[in-house]
Amino acid sequence: MAKKIIEISDPKLRSLLSNQIENALGYLGGNLSQARKKSLEYYLGDKLGTEIDGRSQVVSTDVSDTIESILPNLLRVFTASDKVVRCEPVTAEDVPLAEQATAYLNHVFYKDNDGFQLLYNFFKDALIEKNGFLKVYYDESETVEFETYKNLSKADKDALEDTQDEIEVIDEEEFEDEKAKEEFEKLLEQYEAQGVEIPETTEPDFMLYNCKIKRTKKHGKIKIESVPPEEFLIDRNAKTIDDADFVSHKVLMSRSDLVAMGYPEDEVKNLPASSDDIYNTEDMVRQRNVDEYPVDNYTQGQNTKVLIYESYVKYDYDEDGIAELRKIVSAGDDGSMVLENMPCDNIPFVTVTPIPMPHRFYGRSVSELVEDIQLMKSTVMRQLLDNMYLTNNNRVAVMDGMVNMDDLLTTRPGGVVRTKQPPNQVMQPLTAQPISQQAFPLLSYLDTVREARTGITKSAQGLDADTLNSKTATGVNTLMTQTQMRSELIARIFAETGVKDLFRKIFELMVKYQDRERIVMMNNQYVPVKPTEWKDRFNISIVVGLGTGSKEQQTVMLNSILERQIQAFQLQGGKEMPMVTLKNIYNTLSKVIENAGLKNVESYFVDPDIGKTMMPPPQPPPLTPIEKIEFTRIDAENKRKIADLELQAQELQQKTQQMALDFEAKIKEMALKYNTQLDTAKIKADADLDKMMMASDTKILEQAQKSANMFSKQVQGLDENQRPGEQVGGDQPIQPSQTDTRE
Repeated sequence: MAKKIIEISDPKLRSLLSNQIENALGYLGGNLSQARKKSLEYYLGDKLGTEIDGRSQVVSTDVSDTIESILPNLLRVFTASDKVVRCEPVTAEDVPLAEQATAYLNHVFYKDNDGFQLLYNFFKDALIEKNGFLKVYYDESETVEFETYKNLSKADKDALEDTQDEIEVIDEEEFEDEKAKEEFEKLLEQYEAQGVEIPETTEPDFMLYNCKIKRTKKHGKIKIESVPPEEFLIDRNAKTIDDADFVSHKVLMSRSDLVAMGYPEDEVKNLPASSDDIYNTEDMVRQRNVDEYPVDNYTQGQNTKVLIYESYVKYDYDEDGIAELRKIVSAGDDGSMVLENMPCDNIPFVTVTPIPMPHRFYGRSVSELVEDIQLMKSTVMRQLLDNMYLTNNNRVAVMDGMVNMDDLLTTRPGGVVRTKQPPNQVMQPLTAQPISQQAFPLLSYLDTVREARTGITKSAQGLDADTLNSKTATGVNTLMTQTQMRSELIARIFAETGVKDLFRKIFELMVKYQDRERIVMMNNQYVPVKPTEWKDRFNISIVVGLGTGSKEQQTVMLNSILERQIQAFQLQGGKEMPMVTLKNIYNTLSKVIENAGLKNVESYFVDPDIGKTMMPPPQPPPLTPIEKIEFTRIDAENKRKIADLELQAQELQQKTQQMALDFEAKIKEMALKYNTQLDTAKIKADADLDKMMMASDTKILEQAQKSANMFSKQVQGLDENQRPGEQVGGDQPIQPSQTDTRE
């Protein structure tokens, strides 16, 4: 990789970067970071911080339960079909290209990248931590291979370097092929001794090469990455990513990784080690249950971690009074050490949030809606458990000195407690008041509040027996529809914001960078696509599993529509009419297959447009007596012409054979004259001239044979059911008016 030049920024730019980073949302443990940390702790079921030794420390899992109930519905909506995105054509001529673009967009997302895992992380981060983030960019990655070659000629060596790959010769050895040179000189001496006149010729190049090369292959592809929320920074005044004056992606990288990216090693060594770990509390919470012991990121040498900021800043770099978008890579805790400064045309990030807040970048998470419910339920459950423990293990009041305390504190079956007075006089149990009658209704009320806030009910989770035992299906469907409305709203918000932005950026990168043709599967066929031809030709629409009712309801309606389509088609007598066509019926069946979760409709039904091409042509009506007479006349005329053509073909074949013999004799004459192949260029030229003559005659012969075959096919194809003058086998028929054109 080419070395990158570190640009020393002016003090104004350095100050701008430092101020933007320090004032950005999400920087170094601010309020936003603390809120996300709290949401993660609630989701993971960590301790609440109110625990008392010796008391119950149980934690309710309402946040986790709610999010894990919403997430499957969201993923099903976007992944039930193999077409998350659809390209809508601008004009009727763009329909085939729009289908190709749709297939290729989904191929890039699901095949070139792990689309399901990306959506899972994208949505889950948003549900827990307000916003989820993805980064989409064109990755011009490279692979390096080392190759060794021996005994290469100069032409082979030049051909080796004539490639699109970057070739660097590491080691090269040049030497002369002495054996070949010696044989050549002996051959010349032999010709001179025989008195053969040797034409002037250039002495061959006898140099050979042994070399070792470094081949760098570029494999450009569109890459999509999930970005942890704590790594994303944005201008406080921004409403969206596109209108932000500052967006940054901060990440810890080793010095070795920076050198591999092309930055000068001597400059990278001077970059300070990061101290960001002490502030990265969100990641620490995320890793808490994985490893109790923190990992030391302050290793020495090339593995030392450096804090890197990849920032996208609107900055008047050329001082023309207009701020332009710049990509600035910087290092250091404050990001003031600029490594790279270059222009760019877009910000490679997209975001989603389940509950958008108008006029604000960050929305609200589902976790926030349930956190206080989880806190209250945990408190009530702890008190209930403590109360039950005290009820089952009552405290006892005793008269001092009248009871053996060791016996009293040793609780075992059949144990003896020694007393100096009757037990009822010196011992009195202190009964705890049960609170279950108050606690359980309170817990039920808190569940009701959670359901009202989130839309996730027991019935939607399949946990409520009363709903399952409902007497009317209509009541169940109504209740289920109401509980699905919140999830469907979140899905629609995701589709119209982050997911649509994601695929729009993918489409722009495809059109801009992928100028090479690729083969993708579409409708069970491999189709070549070239994205650079699609610029400004399509609109992007996101297809989600939403619409009128659930998939089950849609299937019922589609089956009803299909039944009426078939009835109308039968009333038309099974003919294609403007009211209902086979294409209409096929479209309905396709939707039924898609709602069933099956992806390849072609495996079950054939598209009528494709089926028409597979149908045999209709049979012509039988011949009339007059047409039979005309058929006999044409048949006789065709046979006569075929005989004439066969005679011409025999004459051409004899002529060709004679030319071949003359050519062979000429070659032998030249060999006797020179007894060498030194003047190969002249011999090749003569041979090429004769080949051209032969090819000319051969072309005539082939044309004659093709014509004869055409007439033969016509005669063979004509039968009693074929009319004279009709096309046979795709060739042009002989018309009755044609005459013999022989000279």
